[in-house]
Amino acid sequence: MKKMTIKLTLLFLLVLAGCANDSESEKTAELTVSAAASMTDSLLEVKEAFEKEHPAIKISYNFGGSGALRKQIEQGAPIDLFFSASKTDYDKLVKQDMVQDGTAIFQNELVLIKSNQTDLNSRDDLMQQGGSIAVGTPDAVPAGTYAKEVLENIGVWEELQDRQMLVFTKDVSQVVTLVSQGAVDVGIVYASDVIARDDVTVIDRFDPSLHATIEYYAAIIESEEQQSEVMQAREAFYQYVLENEAKDIFRKYGFLIME
Repeated sequence: MKKMTIKLTLLFLLVLAGCANDSESEKTAELTVSAAASMTDSLLEVKEAFEKEHPAIKISYNFGGSGALRKQIEQGAPIDLFFSASKTDYDKLVKQDMVQDGTAIFQNELVLIKSNQTDLNSRDDLMQQGGSIAVGTPDAVPAGTYAKEVLENIGVWEELQDRQMLVFTKDVSQVVTLVSQGAVDVGIVYASDVIARDDVTVIDRFDPSLHATIEYYAAIIESEEQQSEVMQAREAFYQYVLENEAKDIFRKYGFLIME
């Protein structure tokens, strides 16, 4: 009887040990990723595909203007990865030794879009008839920085300001929203922002020579995190966005992949 009891006790302990191991192996690593608002749709699809392949890793996004997101990281926000639509913001983090690993991943184009509720059909119409033009706030939103550069190079920035035609936004997604709702007549956004939309119309594509090259960067942010599963998850997601499956998703959304 004693032998039977001992055997049952040992079996029970083994089962408990096995359950503990299973629980440990299924432990979820959670990553917080800050990303340019212009990547919202594409990164949501990347998240879905990635989590199917890596069920023990969960991604939580924080979308916004790259400049504002970069400042949050500088102020100590617990961010695992950063996707920037601005080389300047990426470089600032690199110079502060806040990037563990990073690289340029693709490029974009700048376009002028109009509301389907306005009869403006060109830049000339805008200047002749007046109206409102939405752009990201240049100091915080890369698309706004590029837009200002374009408008300065074609010689209309000062006039637009003097005539109070400029409407500044917190990110590029807000520009699209204002245009689609008819709250403004036109806006300057990335080509990728409107590739799948039918509620706005592209009326001009700006010559790339009018602005700095629009490059997006992916970066693993330096962290004091020591948990191995989190460190491995950060690297896994970073490598995933560089692979062909993720590239195909970005390409579908209008980004120009850098081979």
